[in-house]
Order: sequence, then structure tokens, then C-alpha cells
Amino acid sequence: MQKEIYEGNFIFFDPSPWVRKGLQTLIDPEHVCACSFQHLKEIEIALGDNEKQTVIMELYSHSENLYDVIQFILASKLFWPNASFVIFTNITHPGILAILETEPNLSLVSKRDDLDCLFKAVMAVRERQSYRSPSIQSLLGQPIQPLSHSEWRILALMISGADPQRIADVTQRSYKTVSTHKLNIMRKLQLSQAEFMRLILAFRTRYPSL
Repeated sequence: MQKEIYEGNFIFFDPSPWVRKGLQTLIDPEHVCACSFQHLKEIEIALGDNEKQTVIMELYSHSENLYDVIQFILASKLFWPNASFVIFTNITHPGILAILETEPNLSLVSKRDDLDCLFKAVMAVRERQSYRSPSIQSLLGQPIQPLSHSEWRILALMISGADPQRIADVTQRSYKTVSTHKLNIMRKLQLSQAEFMRLILAFRTRYPSL
């Protein structure tokens, strides 16, 4: 593959050696500025200095900071609207992918797909567009077990900041019933307790007026 030259700045978030090697065929260090970080705070500082950068992030389903990264991505458009993101991931959960998929100027590439897809994703966001690799498109097309009306209402109240007792008072349900609905929501979304709470925090960051 012929090396392409892109002008501008790139930020790599914790890339594996294989991905780093592949990206070297995409950009020429003599013409662009590329930095590699392992902490979100470092990216925050870099975007604060110059938000017109392309952030290429590896995102693993087993990562301890998965929902911290999701929260960072959801909040990024509020603070750095001119930044663009390419997410290279092994996540297969349609619900999580659907959350990321709604973000503008963000491309999603599955690790199942060829590295060429990563190149296409970078090209897309550099043009202020979005790209979804074939495997991502397939995963987004999978049905998700829907939440009931009551579960959606309880989820909305949790996102707004209400605690379980307050939700029980508002919905005129028992505390036990609210807890059962919460467990059902977690089961349908396939999230652990910690993952669920991090997701709630991510929504609060993305939609602070709720």
C-alpha cells in the first residue's frame, strides 16, 4: 500500500504495536505531528492546546477504563467540537456501539476488519465525515432486547440524578420493584453494576440538562 500524507495533528491513545505499525503506513512523520498517550488526561490537555486534531483510540471490551473512555468521547463534543475521533475496537455489544454511533465526526472500526478500514476511517473524519466498518455495520443491525416503558422511565430518572427511593416515590412503586427494574435494565444491556453506573454518568455528562 502506498503511503499517504496527511497534514495536521494526530493523537494515538494506547495503540498496540501492530496498530502503531499499520498507522506508520498511513502518515508521514515529516509532514504531520503525532503523539501517543496512555491517559485520558493527556489527551484532554493536548486538545485544550489545539482541538483540531484526529484522535485514534483503541477500545477494548475488557478494559477497566472502558466507560471512562466512553464518557470522555461523549463529553468531547461539548469541549472540543473541532476534534475528530476514530475508534478501533473489539467491542461487539450493539448497545454500546449504538451509543458511540450517534456521535458526529466519529468513525468506528472493528478489529475483525482489515486494516484498510482503519485507513478509510481516518480519511473520513479528516473530511468531517463518519465511517462504519463492515463488521460494525453488521453489529449495529442486530436486535437489542427492548426495555419496557417502566424500565425506560426508571432509567431516565436515574440519568436525571434521582436515587432509588426518590424513583420509588415518583413512580409510586416499592423500592424493591425499582431495584428489580434496575436489574432487568442491566441484564438487557448486559452490563455489570459498575459498568451500568459508569454508563449513567456518561449520559449525565452528554446530556447535563436532563
